Amino acid sequence: MVQWIRHINIKDKMKKKTFWGKLLAAFFVLMALSTVVSRAADSVIVPRVRLERASSGSLNYSFKGSGSIIASEGKLVTLPEKLRVREITKPGTTVEEGGVLALIDTDELTKVLDEEKAALDKLRLQLQKEQLDAVPDAMTPQAYSAGKSLELARKHFDEASAKLDEAAKAEETAAAERQKQLDEKKKAAYDTFVKEGGESSSEAKAAYEEAVRSAEEEARNLKAEKDAQMDALIQNRDAMKDALEQAQAAYDVAQAEDKNAAANRQKASQGSGIMQEGMKIDIEQQQKKVDRLQEVMDADGVVKSPVKGTVTENSLAEGMVTSGQEYIRIGTGGYEFRAAVEKDNAMRLKAGDAMEVEFSGRKDRQILEITDIWAEQSSGGQDSGSADGTAGGGEAAKGQAGKESIMYLTAKLDGDDYAAGTEGSYTIDKESDIRYDWILPVEAIREDQSGTYCLISRKKDTILGEEYVAERLNLVKKAKDVNKVAVEGNLDNKTDVIIESSKEINEGDRFQIEEED
Repeated sequence: MVQWIRHINIKDKMKKKTFWGKLLAAFFVLMALSTVVSRAADSVIVPRVRLERASSGSLNYSFKGSGSIIASEGKLVTLPEKLRVREITKPGTTVEEGGVLALIDTDELTKVLDEEKAALDKLRLQLQKEQLDAVPDAMTPQAYSAGKSLELARKHFDEASAKLDEAAKAEETAAAERQKQLDEKKKAAYDTFVKEGGESSSEAKAAYEEAVRSAEEEARNLKAEKDAQMDALIQNRDAMKDALEQAQAAYDVAQAEDKNAAANRQKASQGSGIMQEGMKIDIEQQQKKVDRLQEVMDADGVVKSPVKGTVTENSLAEGMVTSGQEYIRIGTGGYEFRAAVEKDNAMRLKAGDAMEVEFSGRKDRQILEITDIWAEQSSGGQDSGSADGTAGGGEAAKGQAGKESIMYLTAKLDGDDYAAGTEGSYTIDKESDIRYDWILPVEAIREDQSGTYCLISRKKDTILGEEYVAERLNLVKKAKDVNKVAVEGNLDNKTDVIIESSKEINEGDRFQIEEED
């Protein structure tokens, strides 16, 4: 009989063991299937992105436009303001390259040159100040101190909770021990009660009841004392919980304040960046003025002709003080190509840059060299130009057409096999003169109310393995071309930037990386 029972027990145990083994196996199969399904769902739901790393380099500008051939009006020479003219070359005079066009009083010239140099130094100091002001003040994020307070509050709450848990466990054991002692005292009193006569002895009965009452009162007193201690621990734990919740709320507010402060700093940085770019342009223009004055000073006050030709116009008069609007035109004969160009594009060009031109009726394309970039005056009917032919049109262009959106460029044509009025279309392709530290594709750049930013890849470990999450990186936009944007930000050559996504993707979203073919 015993053997039969043991056999039954063994069979039951084997069945249970087999059951639990199958259940465990089914669990692991379910987990594997869940993982596969989760991965499959991710491949459908989670965006797939392409990544690219920022790199240094130049921007590539490409402009197109049209113009026409005109009879060459010659070379235009302008002078800065505040110069006293001593002698001039009359219209009709033939001059060689380097020949005298005018003679300037060197005493006045020295004074003006010193003033313009001082103005240049002042502009440079203003730029330095703006650059220093743009550097954020050293500061500790509000979330740092709030985070420390949160850590301390969490520590105090954990300690209070641990003390309460420890006391609760100890009280559970102590309560059982008190009950045991109470039962033992009651039993001992009852044994004494029986020995001393039991119900037949009123004295024994009274003694027994008193012993029981005394033991129960002692037990109640001990329990009340322990209950008071537990209540104090609960109140302390609850107080620590309230403090933790307040610290968490303060930390959340501090994080929001830090985020707003960062956004404000980025806006200020972008504004400062624009201001600095404008100041650099002012410095560049002022440097041209100083260079022009220094050129005349080095020639002992002689204004020299840049080309060989004939003086066709001269608005200077002996004894006058220049206003910056006067000019001398030297006719050189021949033809030139003249075309309009948007001012923003003109500011990226300079004399000497190449342009490819195709003229109507001609099959061949010509590579011409830009000789002048200038702006048309708003009054007087004359064209103003740059004495040195650099982008921006010199002081006359800056003074008279600074608010115009269109400027003009000219290129000298070799030979006489041209007809005035022939139209032509031009293409200009060139690299930026500035090499930027960080360049990103246009597709990577995003903007919102907080400013310019991009999304970068951050790797995150989860129970299902590694995941990739989109993280915001604030940027300052410096310049751009059709395909690329030059930026400043916390980038390095290992930062993976999201440039394309199969679906809309925002900060904090998970994604998968598109494998390259």
